[in-house]
Amino acid sequence: MRKKQYVAFFLFILFLPTVIFAHTSNDPYYSQWGFEDTGVYKAWASVVGSRDVVVAVVDNGFDHFHPDLRLNAWQNKDEIARNNIDDDNNGYVDDVWGWNFIPEDVNGDGKIDEQEKRGNNNPRPGSLEIDEEDLDKGVVHHGTLVAGLIGAVGNNDLDGAGVNWNVRLMNLKIVDNSGLGDLDGLAKAINYAVDNGADVINISMVGSGSSLGLDQAIARAYEEGIAIVAAAGNGNIALDYSPLYPVCSDADLNIEQVLGVSAIEESHRIAYFSNNGSSCIDITAPGVNVSSTKRFSPKDGLVSRYG
Repeated sequence: MRKKQYVAFFLFILFLPTVIFAHTSNDPYYSQWGFEDTGVYKAWASVVGSRDVVVAVVDNGFDHFHPDLRLNAWQNKDEIARNNIDDDNNGYVDDVWGWNFIPEDVNGDGKIDEQEKRGNNNPRPGSLEIDEEDLDKGVVHHGTLVAGLIGAVGNNDLDGAGVNWNVRLMNLKIVDNSGLGDLDGLAKAINYAVDNGADVINISMVGSGSSLGLDQAIARAYEEGIAIVAAAGNGNIALDYSPLYPVCSDADLNIEQVLGVSAIEESHRIAYFSNNGSSCIDITAPGVNVSSTKRFSPKDGLVSRYG
């Protein structure tokens, strides 16, 4: 009789529904509706990211020295800092923290030489040259906000937490504080990410017109098994009729080379500002009332770390 009871109890356990309990962080601002509604907290009960995963953040640069990002910032271990030598022969000198693909007159001689056309090894968003208009627009924070949502260090009792508590964030800058850049820089950034070990390439920007170089870079990443995630952009534009790139780069192909993402608000309706179009958009994600890390430089008036 006792044996039958045991068997019955065992079978009952087998058929109990699986219950996954939410996992929280000790960071003061970890709680967000977007994390709740997309199941991030439940996912944390199983995994909180991995240092083996490299996510390239192609943007206006993020603050990789931010207190809540630094431990998750990717470093090129094959490069020796500040020795003015391309130690790993990847074509970029002293690219320890990533690369800034914007041509700049770094030496201040009034012209851009051949080396300066390639960019420089400081991909952080500028802080000294920010004017009031740029500050009002908040573009200086954009890349840092994106990086924080992907991978602000979790459970460190500081600011917020990213979807991944542990990850490596590769810093690739292709636009300035005003939001201006070009597709040539984007293609170079994608190729850099492929060459330097990225597993995912996040591109939270759009531009008009495509280019052969960009198409080739995207195809190369796809062939290497690297996921490219691209934002729809903000302009309430019907992308089926007025395509933007790179989110629409695969619109006429029979393969999905780019995961296009539009924004939704808390009601789960598309955000009023988000571009849309079934030929370019594959998925939606929270894009209203989200909080993340910000460019932090108190001596330059950037005193808020998170918001």
